[in-house]
Amino acid sequence: MNKFCLAFRDINRREVPLAGGKGANLGDMVQAGLPVPPGFVITAAAYRRMFESSGLESMVCDCLGLIDREDNQALMEVEHEIRALFQQQSMDPELCVEILEHYHGMGENIPVAVRSSATAEDLVGASFAGQQNTFLNVYGDDNLIHAILDCWSSLFTCQAIYYRYRNGFDDTQVSMAVVVQKMICADKAGVIFTVDPVSRNPYQMVIEGVYGLGEGIVSGAITPDHFKIDRETLEIRFKYIAPKGLMFTKDSVCGCIEIPVPEELKNQPVLNEQELELLVKMANRVEAHFGVPQDIEWGAKADQFYLLQSRPITTL
Repeated sequence: MNKFCLAFRDINRREVPLAGGKGANLGDMVQAGLPVPPGFVITAAAYRRMFESSGLESMVCDCLGLIDREDNQALMEVEHEIRALFQQQSMDPELCVEILEHYHGMGENIPVAVRSSATAEDLVGASFAGQQNTFLNVYGDDNLIHAILDCWSSLFTCQAIYYRYRNGFDDTQVSMAVVVQKMICADKAGVIFTVDPVSRNPYQMVIEGVYGLGEGIVSGAITPDHFKIDRETLEIRFKYIAPKGLMFTKDSVCGCIEIPVPEELKNQPVLNEQELELLVKMANRVEAHFGVPQDIEWGAKADQFYLLQSRPITTL
């Protein structure tokens, strides 16, 4: 077993302190035989090594020690200052070699999604989901290392600093693992709530979908199709088919871009009944595996559906 990087197959849900909430759940899903794109986790130990040995810990403490955390302007300024400090660091050579060995083991210069996986994320009573960054369609050694440093530095966004302050978490004790996952250049993508988070009806599942990458939903830039489905009978109880103007797709270089939805798809539902049934059954398997209601991200390419991540619904 490598010291700083672990394949999904070597991780399970009990290893949140090592792999973060996102990474630990992905490993658990792979071990359960669920359709998760391959990848690996750069563990929290790698972050701690970088944070402590580079002198970043003392520099970050100095930056945060004097600010009023109720002052939005001060928070924005300290975020800019701290994130610049991370980008000025050179990756530890031993760590860099191990990361790139795992990356090259996934294929030749393949695009990946680089996702933050904070060790306090998605714990009972504390949801850090969305507080840190994700970078899509990253490929090439230099771009990958840059994205990892950006993920680590996103522990210090103004929102994350304030959230920890209000919830009693120590800034220097919260660590960051990073998920590196094969990029699914999705034709359609979305989210599933295995229990309706609004009505809290345990028999009703909510599925949302957009054409292209799921970034449109996550960012709130695109209104998705919305379905409420009986999770046992598979009956569609409610549906809203959104008008479709834009979709996200991968850029020819790193990242993703907005493009117009093809004319013939603008008024078409993203998911047909058979696809909805498939997603309900997959989501039922995920919830049964974890034992609690789940917030799931999914993507589909050429009629193959994948689970990109799953976490507990913390608003019930």
